[in-house]
Amino acid sequence: MSLYYPLVMTCASLVVCLWAEIFHLQGIRWERSQFLSKSFLGFLAFNLLPYSLFLAEIAYSHLFSGRSTSFFNGCYAVLLLIVVIFFLIYGVEVFFKVRGGFVYDFGVVPNSENVNASQLHQSRFGLLSQAIMMIVIVGFLTSETLGDFWKKKVPVYSRNWHDIVFRLAEVGVALWFPCCLWNSMAPEQLWILNPRKLLTRQIDPVAGSSGAGGTAEAPEPSTSANAEEGQSFLAKKDCWICYDTDKPEPLIQPCKCIGDVSSVHHECLRRWLVDSCANSGSDGTVLKCKVCDSPYEIERSNRLDWEKGFTIQHWAKTIIIVTLMCITGAGAWVIIQLNEDSFVRVLVAGFAIIIGYILFKMLGENTVTAIQRAKVSSIYIVTSVNDLQT
Repeated sequence: MSLYYPLVMTCASLVVCLWAEIFHLQGIRWERSQFLSKSFLGFLAFNLLPYSLFLAEIAYSHLFSGRSTSFFNGCYAVLLLIVVIFFLIYGVEVFFKVRGGFVYDFGVVPNSENVNASQLHQSRFGLLSQAIMMIVIVGFLTSETLGDFWKKKVPVYSRNWHDIVFRLAEVGVALWFPCCLWNSMAPEQLWILNPRKLLTRQIDPVAGSSGAGGTAEAPEPSTSANAEEGQSFLAKKDCWICYDTDKPEPLIQPCKCIGDVSSVHHECLRRWLVDSCANSGSDGTVLKCKVCDSPYEIERSNRLDWEKGFTIQHWAKTIIIVTLMCITGAGAWVIIQLNEDSFVRVLVAGFAIIIGYILFKMLGENTVTAIQRAKVSSIYIVTSVNDLQT
């Protein structure tokens, strides 16, 4: 039966409805879980069609078991083509033209300075790859509908290649969704669910120590006085992370917090950010205070601190995952070789693929976390003179 196509259209139409709300609506809250709001009824109405068609196919196959059901493939092709059209319409508007309600939340016009080029290219590649594979499936479904006119005229070798490419496209479309939704712990970090990632870029350090020509300017007397008062204020405070008064490292005020949580050691804050970034699944593009929500002014080094990213725990976890992957593959191969029953072979191969996918996902997340730790470990947090409070 063709249950595959209703499921694929459900997933794709859900993505289309989400992008439609992102494009048309403003003020969507990304920090909390939510489902469709304005487009929910449209989502339900459309999905009644493929599932009704699937039930009709089941009834038809039981009533007329000897007749061809290629007509239903044509119906699936038409519905999937509609999904692809809207998938491309909203995908191009959001990820190519960078338009929509999420843009107005920032209050700026997207340009090369405030658009994350790397994330933009990744999202475009993901969008086009899925659209192309779905268009290929539409073409193959159409050819299956008209198979009585051409299959007998084509050699068996060509028909076999036709079936192989067809099934590979179906597998690719199905795998696209878990690949794009890999970060289940922090879904707000995924481009497919949060296009605001396109407008997220590193906060550049404030050029307060150099003029337009690159020459340092002499500080004004009032600025120097504020700095001295701020330093005297910091001398009376404690680091809100370690509370070590004997530590010789000076305190900084990296954000707009006041009171007991306004002062911190640079190294303490950096370690805190490394652990927070690793635990939350954030990519470290924008680092901000969790209390006052103000971004830190940071300077990034071109050389990453790989030693702090790829720790002993990381390598131990990597070795365990790779070992389990090898054991799974070898065990599945042995069982398949020892059993002649095709059902057992397919079942074992399916379980091996699922377990391998889960382990591969864990390996990827482990590697990404290590790279994020290395990135955050190499930053330097800047304290602006204007932020020193009396």
